Amino acid sequence: MWWGYSQPLDLQAEITQIEDCILNNLEVLIVGSGDARHIVKTLASSYTHPARTITYHIIEPTLEQVARSILLLSLCLEKDLGLQEATRYYLEILGNTLLRPATAKYLAKCAKQLIDIPTCTVECPWLSLEKFKHKDRDNLESIFKFWARATCEGVPIVNYWDRRIRKLLKTRYDYREGVFDWDYHMILKPRCITNLTIQEYRFWRNNGIAFTWLEGEPVRSNPTLLNNIIQLGPGFIHYAYLGDIVNGPFFTWAAVGKNDDKRRATDIAEREIMRAIYEIRTKEPLCEDHVGAHRDVSILNGIIVSEMPDIEMENESWISTEDKSKQDKKISWMEVPNHKIIFHPITSLESLKSKCEYINRFHLIWVAHNMTKQLSNLIPLISADAPMIVELRKYMADLRKEDLHDFTKELKEIARTNGLRSLYDFDSNAHTFARFCKN
Repeated sequence: MWWGYSQPLDLQAEITQIEDCILNNLEVLIVGSGDARHIVKTLASSYTHPARTITYHIIEPTLEQVARSILLLSLCLEKDLGLQEATRYYLEILGNTLLRPATAKYLAKCAKQLIDIPTCTVECPWLSLEKFKHKDRDNLESIFKFWARATCEGVPIVNYWDRRIRKLLKTRYDYREGVFDWDYHMILKPRCITNLTIQEYRFWRNNGIAFTWLEGEPVRSNPTLLNNIIQLGPGFIHYAYLGDIVNGPFFTWAAVGKNDDKRRATDIAEREIMRAIYEIRTKEPLCEDHVGAHRDVSILNGIIVSEMPDIEMENESWISTEDKSKQDKKISWMEVPNHKIIFHPITSLESLKSKCEYINRFHLIWVAHNMTKQLSNLIPLISADAPMIVELRKYMADLRKEDLHDFTKELKEIARTNGLRSLYDFDSNAHTFARFCKN
């Protein structure tokens, strides 16, 4: 729910692979990606393509996912963060139930500043929420307020995680280490060649902490992973943690081919995020010497963290001591004048096909694996010969080969029924994406 199960794509490259694209204005639709990775990757790679305007139309199932995407995009575009600082903030907020204190302080500060975006009291030149109703914007504002407060006061997210594990495993809970090892060695490892280690996967399955470094312990709750946040009087209610507890956030930025340098998935993801943020800022390739964490490969195995911090540290409440001048300081973003991000409500999946201005409008549509039932609503929106990319379920450890085969068969039938032509014969056991065009 909170992250995707496929690597980020340079959407401009995907369009030009289909045809010699000479359009000056591209419009893409991204449905249910779970995070902002495709936008970040496309922004980072834009200097390698001819100058053109790109408008990203985004549909996410929940407002919490919309708020997280805004937060992660803001982080990548913020001028005042150091390169490694921004990289690690991004990874921790993306995939960790617990944050380092520095990351938690940034999250609390940033959430307070983002509160004004849904109400349009602060100008955000790269973002548009005009498609949302006032009620949805008010709810977005409440989500940012909750994040700022919950980061300081703390929420028992590790307990929420443990309850989910107990409910999933039931009588096997006492033997959970064996279950985690089986999922890793018998399912994930044969299915995907990555640098994900058993220590990283097992640690995440136990407590929800995916990315770790020696510099600082993760001790503060990450409230951006909580669901159904509603403001009730002076306080808030939420529905604990309902996200993924089986697969992990490793198969987005860390889903690259395994190599011989013995880096962890965390190190690979750190390098890729760092490269993306650097390229957004400088419009030039990243020199590997900038990736300081990977200079001495002899210490990488020592960076694997396998013990939880003292729970009392995590529950300690913070009191905001920032003065008014610091609170009023607005975020300074990088200028991305040729890129515009427009969020649409989930109801748009049904309504856009009835609006003339959206028929045959998009030059590319990307669809998440859990949104394939919506293809019939999306096909009228895509222009002739434009690519439609559908995420497959290769990296989902809770699915067996038979499940992946059934998903592949079902997707092919949906595509055939709705007039889509597959660009190659795909299989969820072997491929990460399926690519289609209109007949």
